[in-house]
Amino acid sequence: MKKTLCLLSIYFALVANGVGQIVIDQLDMPVAGDTLRVSQTNLVPEDFRKTAMDTTWNFAMLEALSQRIDTFVNVTQTPILYQFVFIPGLVANLASPRSSSFLPGVSVTNAFTFFQKTSSSYSDVGSAFTIQGLPFPARYDNPEKLFDFPVSPNKTWSSVSSFAVNIPNLVFFSTRRTRTNVVDGWGSLITPFGTFQTLRVKSEILEHDSVYIDSLGFGFPFNRNITEYKWLAKGKGIPVLTVSEEGSNVTAVYRDIPRMSAVPLSVSVGPDSAVLFGTTITLHAVIRGGTPPYQVVWNTLDSGQTLTITVQDTRTYTVIVIDALQNISSAQRTISVKYPPGIGEQQEVAIGLFPNPSPTGMVSFKLSGTLNPVQVKIFNGQGRLMKTTTIDNPAIENSLDLSGFPSGLYAVYITDGTRHYCERLIINTN
Repeated sequence: MKKTLCLLSIYFALVANGVGQIVIDQLDMPVAGDTLRVSQTNLVPEDFRKTAMDTTWNFAMLEALSQRIDTFVNVTQTPILYQFVFIPGLVANLASPRSSSFLPGVSVTNAFTFFQKTSSSYSDVGSAFTIQGLPFPARYDNPEKLFDFPVSPNKTWSSVSSFAVNIPNLVFFSTRRTRTNVVDGWGSLITPFGTFQTLRVKSEILEHDSVYIDSLGFGFPFNRNITEYKWLAKGKGIPVLTVSEEGSNVTAVYRDIPRMSAVPLSVSVGPDSAVLFGTTITLHAVIRGGTPPYQVVWNTLDSGQTLTITVQDTRTYTVIVIDALQNISSAQRTISVKYPPGIGEQQEVAIGLFPNPSPTGMVSFKLSGTLNPVQVKIFNGQGRLMKTTTIDNPAIENSLDLSGFPSGLYAVYITDGTRHYCERLIINTN
């Protein structure tokens, strides 16, 4: 009897000191009004995958590369048009503002992720954002179940969720996420924020995305395989540590105290401008905040922080920046064409290429009104210079051999130094 009482005393002492297995429920999830600071890093110990029942995970060596504030509000505090889709209380009862867009190359405002928290689960039900004053909801057909309550060792659950967003004349984006979860361990977690008794949830996420960008005239699918490890503690609102693994990219996000300025990722490419037809300019992507290294991609499919273009028509250029923690930012700049004094735009369309479209890549032209030699430049649909040649006598019929060019849209620019001519050419050898 004394031995039993002794063991019970030890057990209750351990529980009183926070040692032992815990159970997570809806009371441990975020509430409206929470402002939770987290640190982010891609310097993660190699043994983050290990687990066991009644174990210790030591992440005390984590060093913040950036910080952010995760804020949660009531759904009624989001734009009223969002609430027609994410009906307060019925569809969602919690929302979190977000600073980045899941749409490649699209700048958005008033972006929110919506959640539904009940006694049985905590789920992501979708997002909403505003583009040029118009609201666009992206509600999952089935909620993505993040946690199934009560969360306890060895518990499993899964969900399959999808949505599609069509923004006319801009982009179509769809995604399908399959999430499979298991509580694969429990024990003590040590981070720079403190020591916590935790449950660990391992999630395997298979995501299939499809995007079609109208300005480029094409789309592409891509697949993502992500493994998430989340350590949950009592009363902390969000996981005290999340490690995400996608291929060779591993990142960690953890609850923390203020250690640095929480500067979000942003990029700018300068104001819209107009330049003379045929001018070569370089656009510069100026990146601020976030966590380096950065990946930079333009809508011309070029990469790098600079883009050199030869201006032949009015066009909008978009740059997308992704930092080491997978935060995304984008910016746009429109470059308009202007013409030298005395040269009207109507002069730019008078070459008379034939045949157009060309089924072979062989085209002819004849310019009346000029006897001077002319320079001919051929640009592809992305603005890249493909060919340059000189014609000594443009007043007679001349031929251009573009038979090696792939099918597509091209611009033919001709100048004698004082007059300028430009015409679109379609090569269709299919």
